[in-house]
Amino acid sequence: MSYEGHAAGPHYVANGSGSNFLCLHETPQWKNYLDGVSSFSGLIYGVGYELGAQNNVFSYSNNGGNSLGNLPAPCAACYVGGRSTVLMIPARTLCPDGWTKEYSGYIAAEHRGYTRASYICLDEAPEVAAGGFASDQAVIYPVEVYCGSLPCSVYITGRELTCVVCSK
Repeated sequence: MSYEGHAAGPHYVANGSGSNFLCLHETPQWKNYLDGVSSFSGLIYGVGYELGAQNNVFSYSNNGGNSLGNLPAPCAACYVGGRSTVLMIPARTLCPDGWTKEYSGYIAAEHRGYTRASYICLDEAPEVAAGGFASDQAVIYPVEVYCGSLPCSVYITGRELTCVVCSK
């Protein structure tokens, strides 16, 4: 296993931000950030289990026999040796030991009020493509953390979320 963390994604009723789930490292590393929630950002939240008698097919054996309903979901990123791998790790600026850092930056996605798009890792010093002009066809915004299901002690609401891309 490369790391363990907290499952995260968009708010379940939001139109915008990211569309995919991410595995945020349990100990985030921050870069530059602007405290407070901006109206010009995507948002990311912790993922909670929404399971009840009518839809639960899962065993409670890893949870001491207790229900999973309305509890935060953990996650893990795993590595299988002998295979070429590129891994984007959200909430980190450094790669695990034995991995090569390709670049680091910030998680980006659509604005939280627009249509959802996948969360991506945008280089901390992005470049501009030659020969064009962007007039809001598809747009990306930095993604800020919103704590609650994510532990507020380490995931501070309103901070822009970092990422690193690693290879092995």
